[in-house]
Amino acid sequence: MKSIRNFVNQYGITSLILTLGVVVLFSFGCGSESEEDVENPLQPEDTADTTPLVTTDADTQAPVEDPVGLEAFTFTIDATNREAWAYFSFDAGDVVEIEDAENSEAWDIGFQRTKVKLNGGISGPGMGSVVMLTETTFEAVTEAPADGYKADTDDTLAIVPQSEKGWYIYTGPPTHWVLPLEDRVFVLKAADETFAKVQFIGYYKDNENKKDSGFVTFKYVHQPDGSHNF
Repeated sequence: MKSIRNFVNQYGITSLILTLGVVVLFSFGCGSESEEDVENPLQPEDTADTTPLVTTDADTQAPVEDPVGLEAFTFTIDATNREAWAYFSFDAGDVVEIEDAENSEAWDIGFQRTKVKLNGGISGPGMGSVVMLTETTFEAVTEAPADGYKADTDDTLAIVPQSEKGWYIYTGPPTHWVLPLEDRVFVLKAADETFAKVQFIGYYKDNENKKDSGFVTFKYVHQPDGSHNF
């Protein structure tokens, strides 16, 4: 009898130990999550994020918008007077009447036949100056240069009034035509130090037939905010 009791007691203890082991293993197995479950949690269909995607700029996190280019204008100014200058303002986009050009900041660029002067240097109190860019197109110039600007001096106007050295070529006899150089763009500082790009495209009232000289036609873009971008 003693042997049977000892066997029962030993068997009971062994069973209890095995039972506790199974319970512990089951508890750990049910409470753990796989790596895949952590990185890719399931989301109920009715709580899925339906917010539309918006393209944003990486730096500002603001919606990206296409840049808006500045408008180009074409203007013809009557520069036929050989004694007086005709004055143009980029801000006004038109001819302005100036009585005392050397002391007025109301104009940016002046015309007299083939001569062009700027409101700066010896010609006026403004910041007028220019960089002449060669072998380029009007559309290719999208930014004003950082330096290299020249103002009118006692020795010469910044836009040189000579054939091939400035904005035109003079053909000489027998035609005596003045023809704008198509591959040249002039980047100007206006009187108020804003920037404009200018290309001369005609010198005649009737450019097709080269009749009535002294009417200067030019194309321009003015950047009024003071930045270098066109």
